[in-house]
Order: sequence, then structure tokens, then C-alpha cells
Amino acid sequence: MKNIIEEIMFNIDFEKYDSTLITAVCICIVFGSFMVFSSSAVMADVKWTNPYKFFLRQILWIIFGFVAMFATSFLINYKFYKRYAKWIYLFALVLVTAVLFVGVLRLGAKRWLQIGHFTLQPSELAKIALVINVADFISRKKELVEEWKGLMVPGFIVLLMLFPIVIEPDLGTPILAAGVCFAMLFCAGMKINAVFAGAFAAVLLTVEEIMRKPYRLTRVKDYLASFINIDVSSYQVKQSLNALGSGGFFGKGLGKSDMKLMYLPEAHTDFIFPIIGEELGFLGAVSVIAFFMYLFFKGIKMSKDMPDVFSQYLCLGITFLIVFQAIINISVVTGVFPAKGLPLPFISFGGTSLIITMATSGILINLSQYKKKKSRT
Repeated sequence: MKNIIEEIMFNIDFEKYDSTLITAVCICIVFGSFMVFSSSAVMADVKWTNPYKFFLRQILWIIFGFVAMFATSFLINYKFYKRYAKWIYLFALVLVTAVLFVGVLRLGAKRWLQIGHFTLQPSELAKIALVINVADFISRKKELVEEWKGLMVPGFIVLLMLFPIVIEPDLGTPILAAGVCFAMLFCAGMKINAVFAGAFAAVLLTVEEIMRKPYRLTRVKDYLASFINIDVSSYQVKQSLNALGSGGFFGKGLGKSDMKLMYLPEAHTDFIFPIIGEELGFLGAVSVIAFFMYLFFKGIKMSKDMPDVFSQYLCLGITFLIVFQAIINISVVTGVFPAKGLPLPFISFGGTSLIITMATSGILINLSQYKKKKSRT
């Protein structure tokens, strides 16, 4: 086994890949692990008498994530995803459908599959499967994207995958995934009238889903009312804003948050950004935002250097997927968007989400070698 690993490492030309991108992603992941410990230690100690409970689990997920990221970065060529796009889609579709029948029920939602001692959230795999298949469609039928009938196939692909996820119920993931696919098609040349029609249909479907669940309607009412009176915002959002506001410019110091003392629920998952703002201040919060801005512009720039249409839109799709999720998460915790259960990529505590995010960033790293080649010529 050791000899196999040494042979693989010896044959990989690491100089081909974007070292800045690799470094930035790794720093963000390590930073996230420290913030998970800082934000969860007190709660874990009170509830489970083990302050390291979530930190140790996060380290375990990071180890798995680095294995996945290494494979997608250096061992798997991007053409693999095009060759097996339909099989990847079918595999993800089977998993998200299976959740409805044999999924684990948590907090009133079936979103996980129990596999031994581990749980898997198939909707995370569904997001990247959609990106791969929309990129594959664009690469084969790009000329049809500008026509109405040409949008029927990607529309069906997206809706079929997202339908079981909506039933779980989960509205945040479908909004994110649909938005990413929509942005990919727009970049591929979708006409402006199709843009408005698609946006209108998406709004109607979203409103219908919100009306179908009373708790969603309550969230939207609280969100709209918060523009008139901030005191009617949801408890989590108010505590989140208090945390961000109390951090000042330099913050209270790492590990010195007050809101994590059981005042801010889910501080180590969806609401980890306010803890960063409280402990590390404006500088810490802006640094996190700067990382995602860097990732966005890096991905856009890289996409222009890709060797073919599939790799170009795969690069765009992955960039949109990671950055849009970060935008939604930060917008929710700052009260800009209504509450949605989406973690902050690379930073929030999570198993499947973190591993899949690291694996998809590995695909970006793999694609960065083509940028390197062009820069030398």
C-alpha cells in the first residue's frame, strides 16, 4: 500500500495545478475546524459532557474530505464526469428518492440515509450531479439553449431531481441547485425572455411550496415584518445580528463569544458566521467574504481557459454552487434572506456537506491545470 501511494505521488506533477487555489481552500477548511470547536465546545460540554464532541467529528469529516479532494484533484480527470454524467445523475436520483422511503427522520424532515454508524445526505450529491449533467447538456446541445424547446430537457433534468428533495421537505437546496443551473444556462446563451419566464415559474413554485407549509409562511411573514420592525425577526436572526454587532472591528477574541453560550442555536452549523463576526470582528467576517469573492473570480477566470465547452461550464457550475451557497448562508444570518438551512461551505460543521464541498473544490483544482498550461505559452 505504501509503495502504491509513493508511486501515485511521484507521478503527479503538482506544479501544473494552481497552488494559490489549493492553499486558500486548505486554509479555509482548517479555519473552519477551529471555528467549529470555538462555537460548539460549550454546548457540547453542557449536553454531552464532552467539549470536543463536534470538533473531533469535524476532524474526521475533514480527513474523509481530504481523501475525496485529493482524488478529484489529482487522480480523476474531468472527462470522467462527462463520460459517466448520466450514471452519476441516476445514482443521485435513486438516493434522493430512497430517502423518502427509508430515510432517517430528524426534526420533522427526512433528509438522511443511515449507513452503519454514518448518515448520508443525498441532496448534497444531487447538487453536483445536476451541475455535471447541465454542463454535459450544454456541451452537446449548446445551440439549443437559445431556443425554448432546447430548455425542456435541462428543465426536466433539474425538476426530476429536485422533486423528491422538496418533498423531504427541503426548500433551500432546490432553490440553490435550480439557481445554479439557471445561471449556467444563462451564461450559455439563454434568451432574456426565457430568463424572465423561468424566473416567474420559479417564483410561483417557491410561493406554492411556502404556502404549503405553515412554518415556512411564518418565516416569510417574520422576514417581511422585520423590514418595519427588527424586533419581530426570528429569534435566531436577532441573536445572530447581536453577535455580529457586538464583535466590533477586531472582535472579542477567539473563543470569547457570548452568543455561543446557548443563546444562538445551531451556532456551529448554519449560524457559524455570526460567531466569526463576534470573535474575530469585522476583519474576520470580511476575510471570510473575501475568500468566497476570490473563489468566484478565480472560477470565472479559469472557465475562460478551459479546453472544451463541458469543462468550461463544469468550472462555472461548481464555482456558482459554492459561492451562491455562501451568499445565501451569509444573507440568512444577516437578515437579508428568510431562514434557509444551508451551511457555510468549508466552515460549518457537517459530514456529507463538507465532504462533497471539498470533493467539488477538488474538481476545480483539477481544472486549474489547464489555466497553468495556457499561462506558460
